[in-house]
Amino acid sequence: MTGGRVAVALLPFGGPDGAKAHSIVSADLTRTLLIEVGSGKSERFEASATVGAGSLAGRIVDRHQKTPPVERTFTGDLRLIAHQFADAITQQVTGVSGFATSRVAFISQETGYKELYVMDIDGANVQRLTADRSISAHPRWSHNGALLVYTSYRSGYPDVYIVKLGKRTRSRVAFFPGINSGAAFSPDDLMLALTLSKDGNPEIYLMPVDGGTPRRLTHNRATNTSPCWSPDGKEIVYTSDERGSVQLFVIPAQGGSARRLLTGNAYSSEPDWSPDGQKIAYAARIGGEFQIGEYELSSATATLLSSGGGEDPSWTRNSRHLVFAHGGALYLMDSVTKLIAPLPNGLSRCSEPSVSP
Repeated sequence: MTGGRVAVALLPFGGPDGAKAHSIVSADLTRTLLIEVGSGKSERFEASATVGAGSLAGRIVDRHQKTPPVERTFTGDLRLIAHQFADAITQQVTGVSGFATSRVAFISQETGYKELYVMDIDGANVQRLTADRSISAHPRWSHNGALLVYTSYRSGYPDVYIVKLGKRTRSRVAFFPGINSGAAFSPDDLMLALTLSKDGNPEIYLMPVDGGTPRRLTHNRATNTSPCWSPDGKEIVYTSDERGSVQLFVIPAQGGSARRLLTGNAYSSEPDWSPDGQKIAYAARIGGEFQIGEYELSSATATLLSSGGGEDPSWTRNSRHLVFAHGGALYLMDSVTKLIAPLPNGLSRCSEPSVSP
């Protein structure tokens, strides 16, 4: 261990694409905030690879154990197979799942308008998905990674759209009178939870992904927003000001009474349920600035993870790392150590990140 991180000697990679892949893997491992990348003989773990012709043959050795090396071969695009090897190393040496193959959807005002973008989690392959010269907001991934749902004001009113990433097509799925906003996919990707105001004040509804009649979940005179499903699909966390200030509530997806999550903060919003079902990340407004918080469901306790500011938290697939926004930039955080790494993407005024499953 070096400074609390696992030390890994990343030896030079062989093959015509070895240097490129080595650079990607090294950056991926450093970004986990769990691994210290070295190149000598003092590290416990050693990783090497041979790369070329669309394949990477990787090898991971534990110098302290007399176990056979872990050998894995990956095929495909250079960046993808390098990310896959980095995730294999991360899993092998730390026991924590890697996230190097993840993508991030987010909003940027780089053009002067709030447009929808996607990028690899290392900030590469940035693609702008909209050019509406309007307001895009609240992007969320489907669990199969093939779709994005988001809110757009391109019609002049807030409507909900779904983007099919492979085909680069989009369809408007919720455009009732009033507000249609903040949709999130159910774990089976068949339903959406979203905010609609078609019957009066903004309430949480459920509706089929391909359209249909919405079913209302909340019934109060408050503003209810930002729904997010539990991983088992049985509950939905959302924000509501029914008690005066904005707080987090959980309601059964089949309907019923909601319960409030006591975070200890007067204003808690933007909830995101961790994939392991154990925690809910949120943004807490404290002294006029937002910070990232974490609510642990088993103990019903809340903890502040950030001190320098942060909002729009989104869990990675390992339920340990979070991506969040602050000051127009995107960052990654290890929720256990609270260490933070920037995710530079060449764009300014970024917000509302959502990490792919």
